Amino acid sequence: MKYTRQPLTAIKLNLAALKLNLAATTLSLGLALLACSCKIDIPPFSIGADMSFIPQYESRGMAFTDTSGKEQDVLAIMAANGFDNIRLRIFVDPRAPGGYSAEGFCGLEQTVAMAQRIVAAGMTFSLDFHYSDTWADPDKQYKPSAWNGLTGKELENALYHYTHHVLTTLKEAGAAPQIIQPGNEINHGMVWPEGYIDDNAKEENWAALMGLYKAAVKAAREVLPESRLMVHLALGGQNTLCREFLDTMGRYGAGYDIIGLSYYEQWHETYDDLQANLYDLAARYGKPLYVCEYGANPDNIRRINDIVRSVPGGLGAGTMAWEPARVLFPQGKADPAVVGIYRDMAVSYQETPPQEIPLPRRELTFDRPIVGADISWVPEQEGKGIVFSDNGVQKDVMEILKDNGFNWIRLRLFIDPAAENGYSPQGYCGLEKTLEMAKRAKNAGLKLLLNFHYSDTWADPGKQYTPASWAQHTGSGLEGQVYRYTYQVIRRFMEEGVCPDMAQTGNEINHGMLWPQGKIGDSYMHFGVLLRCATAAVRAANPSIPVMVHIACGGQNDESVYFLDKILSRDVKFDIIGQSYYPQWHGTLEELQHNLNDLAARYNKPVIVVEYKEHRLEVNQIVRDVPGNLGLGTFIWEATSPVWGNLFDKKGSTNENMKLYRQFLESYDSL
Repeated sequence: MKYTRQPLTAIKLNLAALKLNLAATTLSLGLALLACSCKIDIPPFSIGADMSFIPQYESRGMAFTDTSGKEQDVLAIMAANGFDNIRLRIFVDPRAPGGYSAEGFCGLEQTVAMAQRIVAAGMTFSLDFHYSDTWADPDKQYKPSAWNGLTGKELENALYHYTHHVLTTLKEAGAAPQIIQPGNEINHGMVWPEGYIDDNAKEENWAALMGLYKAAVKAAREVLPESRLMVHLALGGQNTLCREFLDTMGRYGAGYDIIGLSYYEQWHETYDDLQANLYDLAARYGKPLYVCEYGANPDNIRRINDIVRSVPGGLGAGTMAWEPARVLFPQGKADPAVVGIYRDMAVSYQETPPQEIPLPRRELTFDRPIVGADISWVPEQEGKGIVFSDNGVQKDVMEILKDNGFNWIRLRLFIDPAAENGYSPQGYCGLEKTLEMAKRAKNAGLKLLLNFHYSDTWADPGKQYTPASWAQHTGSGLEGQVYRYTYQVIRRFMEEGVCPDMAQTGNEINHGMLWPQGKIGDSYMHFGVLLRCATAAVRAANPSIPVMVHIACGGQNDESVYFLDKILSRDVKFDIIGQSYYPQWHGTLEELQHNLNDLAARYNKPVIVVEYKEHRLEVNQIVRDVPGNLGLGTFIWEATSPVWGNLFDKKGSTNENMKLYRQFLESYDSL
């Protein structure tokens, strides 16, 4: 079954009416531009925006005014303040059941009308094909209802004819796009399920996706051979995944002229990662680059644009803010501060040539040796009246540990332990009580490892429950919540003067985190994004904090390597490998030694046994002796528990086991 082009009669009738108004529209826009004293010449670097919501705003009666309060066409105001490129999204049939809009917003007719306004304003027009009746993004790429039942070549033909029809219609209306996006954020594919890909994608999956993409390219090249094609990936700072996708396109001969990336801080790594990715892609593929989506705010507009413009070889071609009307025009009124940022930026770009920005280097210092203890139970024990002592002398537990050779403390953090089914109605291991413990540790001169559990209660290989307060978040919403929470916690610790010296993003996560979304089954894709958001948030909040990934695979080398290879392939960035070692679950001491030595050599990353209870002497010696000084140290689990760490008795008095730890600390000096 082939896509049948609908008769153009009705569309042409509408276009005729539009053309009657086009001259008047052009005249009014031109007069508005001439009347604005701040009109500037747009420099070669393109400053753009996706403004697809405008017809909906206007249908509700919203009018737009410039900074002087004068009502004008919104595009005229933008053109007068530095913008030169407007992107519009288009859905196949937004009126379809389950579609985007019963009124047909972002359908062909509405897009033609808006495109003509863009052309009349003298701006570049970029068209973003969603190939769906509604939103298409990494979370969803639903097949249009009109294409249900089509597969293989029939589906490719439907996509080809639809693309050809849309571009022909726009061309005949005098509003042909100069930039064409065949698909929106297609790093997980498009037109699902046929065009779906994940981390387990086989050649037949890639072939199906590339067949659909190439059908769009064929139509675009036939109708508008001078227009440029942009491949759009939601991978702003994810270099490994960008390269995998673009290299695969190369193998399949899938053409493109521009690389477009989405960059949202909560999903796409740090600004430094964005810069490093853009610079590498420019050098590797020699194509112009856009950040074709970012969430504009006064703090990031200049920073993102400066990064893109600085790409060597003049390959930083431009940016497009995603739907910035709410920021630029709150209640329809131009915000002088935000509009001024864009206007001043455009002027400065016109006056100064782009300059490469030195790539920042993240300098980390790793402590060695780490003689550490998890003492997260201490507030509960003290709440029950336990008083800690050493050799009969009562002291703060932090002082006792420090006096006996410990130099690091590990504290676990639950999101809302007082929630229903949470860890503690009293809020133990919640943010406030963990901050209190962190202050005691820092006051004692001890360093802090903060252990994010991303749950209201215990998280381990057998359970990783999503916090109750996050239950409404799914997909990218949950990913963004992980980023925001992690970032805010780190910043809160910094504000309180107890910045963590290391952060552990998840506890024993070899089976995933934040179940069910982040549970590892056949695919690491969803888990990988959640973990990537967590590690990026730590680095964004404070790039000097080393990030640990913690798995419970102490002596299990095959499982460890498989896990670490998978998360690295998903662009998860981390600094330290943390392992739990309990012999009943994680193998022999010989297997632990082999695993740690292999992981340190294979990944050139430091290793820590971050939980253990048995074989104190042997475990510490194994870590100490990892080649290359990559064995940083250990953390005894729940040091104050007579059952687990067993350094104190039930009354809180130290026992004979405590004496070993000063020896562990001093043994590093003999190497």
